[in-house]
Order: sequence, then C-alpha cells, then structure tokens
Amino acid sequence: MSDDDADDADDTDDILDYFNRSPFRDLLDIEVTEAAEGRAVGRLQFGEKHSSNRRQAIAQGGVAFSLADSVAGAAATALVGFPTPTIDFRIDYLAPATDDLVATAETVREGGETAVVDVEVVQPDGDADEFRRDTEADDDAESRTVAVGRGVYKTSDLPDDAPWDLDQGE
Repeated sequence: MSDDDADDADDTDDILDYFNRSPFRDLLDIEVTEAAEGRAVGRLQFGEKHSSNRRQAIAQGGVAFSLADSVAGAAATALVGFPTPTIDFRIDYLAPATDDLVATAETVREGGETAVVDVEVVQPDGDADEFRRDTEADDDAESRTVAVGRGVYKTSDLPDDAPWDLDQGE
C-alpha cells in the first residue's frame, strides 16, 4: 500500500467516523458504510420509531430524507476531505418505505464553491447488507426505489469558527 493509499484510507475512516458519531443519525439508526471519491453508501435499520402510522409500518417521509441527505453529504465530504454543509436538498418520494433502506449517492458536479450530489434510496428485498454486497456485482439485485434526491453542498473553505470539522473538536 502506498502512502497515498494509506492517507485515503485514513480520510475515509475519518469521514465515516464523523458521520456515524452524529447524535441525530444515531437516533434514526443511520449508518454511512462507504465514503470515497465523491461516492457514498449508507443504510437505515427500519424500526417502529420510524413509522408515521401506529397500525402499519410506513416510514415518515423525513426518515428517507434524513438518510438521503446524510449519505449525499458524505459523498460530497469524501470528494473534498472536509465537512460540507447542505445548501439545498430536494427529494421525490416514489413508494412507501416499510423496511430497512439503503442509499447510494454520487457527486455529479463539483464547481469549487459547491457540489451537486444525486442519491437514490431503495428498500432491498431481503437483508440490506446482503443487498449492498450484491449490487456491487449485480445490477439486477432485487429492490424497490422509494425516493430519489439531489443535494447541493458547500465545498469552498469553511470559516475557522464553523461548527463542522472531521475531528468534532476532539
């Protein structure tokens, strides 16, 4: 492994740690599992607390939104190497979410000041971890797309007093 590869691995670990130590994402059971080179993947373990309906498990829309924004933010952060605050995010809901979710995000444009990231949120048929592994080799893996979104993230230098940094003040 070259020094550059080791640095990239350290950066990825820092980014994953930053996103996975968030109290908000912890509350929602969101985990960012991959983040490198402007791409990211994450998952949400669906539970009763995510439902907007007491009679039937249907995720409240903010659940998919939070997963999508988190994973898209991780993709932008992985591109520039420091936290990228959300400037704008829009989402289209395509189907109700009723089980674990997986989001995949890819940076489609980085213009110096901002990055644009597209994200897809799917509900796998079966185990979410197995789905993530299968999709790397097989585009025909079973899933249902529940939402698609696009986020814009600030990628220019943050001020010294910005509340976001990878080491979270530690």
